Amino acid sequence: MPAVNQIELHPLLVQTGLRAYDRSHGIATEAWSPLAKGGALLRNPLLGALAEKYGRTPAQVVLRWHLQLGNVVIPKSVTPERVAENIDVFGFELDPDDVEAIETLDEGHRTGPDPDHFG
Repeated sequence: MPAVNQIELHPLLVQTGLRAYDRSHGIATEAWSPLAKGGALLRNPLLGALAEKYGRTPAQVVLRWHLQLGNVVIPKSVTPERVAENIDVFGFELDPDDVEAIETLDEGHRTGPDPDHFG
């Protein structure tokens, strides 16, 4: 049995069933592309409103969402300011209603190849 399952996972691709499978089998789920490569996701109005509500950035809200779902999350950045921002997600917690609201952004949208149709 694997210890970790790394899958593409972000608010536009929440992978509820696969996360539940992993959890039920004691497998840690690691989010690949946890911020959906930035861009459109981080300009989403809901994430902008939540960022304002919590006094954080949209990226911090998304990373906190991952953590509260129990995902392993290692965001990529080469910018020192963003690296510092990405680690500064432990001083707040999203309300349960906000966690659920973020899940409604799911569009089944992938930023990388679909492993079911790869090659």
